[in-house]
Amino acid sequence: MKVEPEHIIDRVKSGDKVAFGTLVKKHQQYAYHLAFRLLCNEEDAKDVVQDSFVKIWKNIDQFNPQVKFTTWMFKIVTNTAIDKLRYNKRFEAEPLAGIQDNMSHLHDETPETLLHQNETGRLIKRLTGNLPEKQQLVFVLRDLQGLTTEEVSEVLKMPVTSVKSNLHFARKVIMKKLFQIHSYERSIK
Repeated sequence: MKVEPEHIIDRVKSGDKVAFGTLVKKHQQYAYHLAFRLLCNEEDAKDVVQDSFVKIWKNIDQFNPQVKFTTWMFKIVTNTAIDKLRYNKRFEAEPLAGIQDNMSHLHDETPETLLHQNETGRLIKRLTGNLPEKQQLVFVLRDLQGLTTEEVSEVLKMPVTSVKSNLHFARKVIMKKLFQIHSYERSIK
């Protein structure tokens, strides 16, 4: 028998830790992918996911059943990741765009596909890491996580027009950089 999310959330609201465990198992990988794409660091992403689910547990009574749980969760994960980014920027000498790590653990495909995705992922990570914070958040949520414009608006508490504008500028910068890289690669061949 499939348990409906509303039923699980009602059980969590009543303090049911088993139901909360079910909720975590169902959504932790999705939360991790978002955190990883925002932070580009595996350990920081794990910390953000853990902190986010602690916040969810403590604030589950504030959850509005009129909103999708994933949208509410994304808002918490995003805000926690933003806090982590700001904290890291104060203490790291190396900019976010310079961090090298392996994104292959996010995919279950052939070695050739993984290599291509890893290279593309690193490149996009470097390019998004240089974007202003709002553009980076909008781009990651909309284009990498696949949220709708309205969901991004809700998660970031930003008007839809601002989401569209930030997304437009982020895509424009990334496309320009990709074109420059492609042009450079063609010139050295």
